[in-house]
Amino acid sequence: MPALDSGFVVQPNSAPDGEIRQLKLTIAALRQALEDGGTARDELSRMIRAEYDSEISHLKSTIAAVRAQLEQTERETQEAVARAIGDAAKEIAQLRQTIISLRDDIEMSRYEHEQEIRRLSAAADEKAVQLQSTITALRGQLEESTAQVAIQKQAAMAIAASEINELRETCQALRQELDQAREVARRDT
Repeated sequence: MPALDSGFVVQPNSAPDGEIRQLKLTIAALRQALEDGGTARDELSRMIRAEYDSEISHLKSTIAAVRAQLEQTERETQEAVARAIGDAAKEIAQLRQTIISLRDDIEMSRYEHEQEIRRLSAAADEKAVQLQSTITALRGQLEESTAQVAIQKQAAMAIAASEINELRETCQALRQELDQAREVARRDT
């Protein structure tokens, strides 16, 4: 509160009207000092509010940036999973076409083999054994390829799930850091 002017001090020898006037002047000075203190307090309150608003705006923009990054990472992960699934589906379709082609080839070989059996029974028996072993080997390779595709698909899904979990943990950690920063800011004020 500003110091009062010594001119406002009541003089002991003054008249009652002068004393009342002095008291009124003293009251006016006190009122002015109180208003000046209120103005300073309001200005300080506005400054503090502006700082808080600025910090809140900064934190909101940080959250928005982190959220956008998380969404981008999720989209990229989903696209990678979709590509892996699409690749697996293409490979399965190719394997099915190969199976159909192999079956057609086998049928053709059987027909030719039957023709050969009619002409040469001894040679035909030997070729039949060779074709059966080829079929078994191809089936084994097909089963192995199918198992590998399934394993690769599971691995891709596991990697995608792991990345999503890591992103969730990162988001949680960022939220905790934000909460801690807010707590520190509250303590500092």
